Amino acid sequence: MDLNRIIQALKGTIDPKLRIAAENELNQSYKIINFAPSLLRIIVSDHVEFPVRQAAAIYLKNMVTQYWPDREPPPGEAVFPFNIHENDRQQIRDNIVEGIIRSPDLVRVQLTMCLRAIIKYDFPGHWPAVVDKIDYYLQSQSSGSWLGSLLCLYQLVKTYE
Repeated sequence: MDLNRIIQALKGTIDPKLRIAAENELNQSYKIINFAPSLLRIIVSDHVEFPVRQAAAIYLKNMVTQYWPDREPPPGEAVFPFNIHENDRQQIRDNIVEGIIRSPDLVRVQLTMCLRAIIKYDFPGHWPAVVDKIDYYLQSQSSGSWLGSLLCLYQLVKTYE
């Protein structure tokens, strides 16, 4: 997936004159393998403008909440509805905790919503390692990682409220 192309489309969603064309570009791309992990890479990149990172975070949150759960085709239809590919899911699982830790607050909020949905559907069956990952960052000597890891822990615990 070409990151620059995604960045330009996300940037276009901010400009009212380019919004419709940019949204069409994103709607044609979101089913391509590596699109969702590319959004996460854009979100955590310090080299991308903040409004673009925020747009990517919102788009990823919407994708995860809508397309993360495995869905069956409606009765009488043979075509399965779109789900985020398992390889993409694994890349997101592998990097979202670090993304939450490294992101500014306005982006972190969107990523914690993603994490909540992922934990809801994947913990513990597909993602038992999330506990160890959160524990690792909570025990870190770097106080900068504590807030993000506590937010992750809260999302994990909130699942069982």
